[in-house]
Amino acid sequence: MSVIYLTSNKPRAGKTSLAVSLAKQLSSQGKNVNTFKPFYTLGNPIAQEFDSQILQDASTNGPDKTKDWPIAISADQDVPNEEIVRAMEPFAQLKSKADVTIVEGVSGLEGPTASLSGKIVSMIDAKVLVVLRHEEDRNVEEATLAKAIFGDRLAGVLLNGVTAYKKRQVTTNLEPALESSGVNFIGFIPEDRRLLGVTARQLADHIGGQFLSWEDKQDNLVEHIMIGGLVLDWGVLYFQQHENKAVIVRADRPDIQMAALGTPTSCIVLTGGQAPIQYIEYESQEEEIPLIQVQSDTLSTTAALETIQEVAKFDHPLKHERFIQLMESQGVWDNIYASIDI
Repeated sequence: MSVIYLTSNKPRAGKTSLAVSLAKQLSSQGKNVNTFKPFYTLGNPIAQEFDSQILQDASTNGPDKTKDWPIAISADQDVPNEEIVRAMEPFAQLKSKADVTIVEGVSGLEGPTASLSGKIVSMIDAKVLVVLRHEEDRNVEEATLAKAIFGDRLAGVLLNGVTAYKKRQVTTNLEPALESSGVNFIGFIPEDRRLLGVTARQLADHIGGQFLSWEDKQDNLVEHIMIGGLVLDWGVLYFQQHENKAVIVRADRPDIQMAALGTPTSCIVLTGGQAPIQYIEYESQEEEIPLIQVQSDTLSTTAALETIQEVAKFDHPLKHERFIQLMESQGVWDNIYASIDI
């Protein structure tokens, strides 16, 4: 029975995405897989509620009803040994039911969280995969830190969020540097807009919006945000540049709203607090495109959306599909299987 521990250099680096996708890939190959997350850091309630649920859903055996996990800790304080033992109590039972157990650890390769990861890995005799959010000036140093923490248990490191113009630098400079430091380089995942997307519901909640139509489509994925302001081109020509988009437009601009409704659109946000005209409501119903109303003006609404990625989660089938595709396109899966002997 194999045990894999996943950690990262920082929060939101992609370790949950990897944990879920790896569990699904192994399950599709006939492996019995369980997933587990013993701790989450205070100030990150999404990790408590959402990550726990998505990890349990990815398990072959379904949700674990025996214990409540993860347990909250402070990122800047050491965790007592007795609390580590208590948090790890569900692990033995989960491991006994699985061919592979995937443990998502806390983020951080320095300080108390790094020490905690080292203790857990020794306790459960796991192989370690480290997800590094790509930072050209820091990744070699971070990989060296990981090697110091986990030693021979470190199976390898994976870079996430590599932009198109940095791919060559990764393969020609960073990969050899990592290998020369004694760290197995598993591969990299390109940055992808879909993985950064949010649902129409997440967008509406973030800006204090109210659904006026098609709330049933709240799970529509938003990958792009377009502003319906001074559109110099023909409206349809402008809006058809992107699918899976949210269009932010004043409620008193039905001409722009009609143009957006004529193209593939995830939702339309009507700013200014006014109700749309009846014909726009009718077309929204016909095209099955949600209308979301906000009281703020277009400028303020757009400013609020600058932080929308803070609520992005790995919670959409299109995201799952794209992440797996990206891993396959880079040959990462085979490298992971080889590094953990699966």
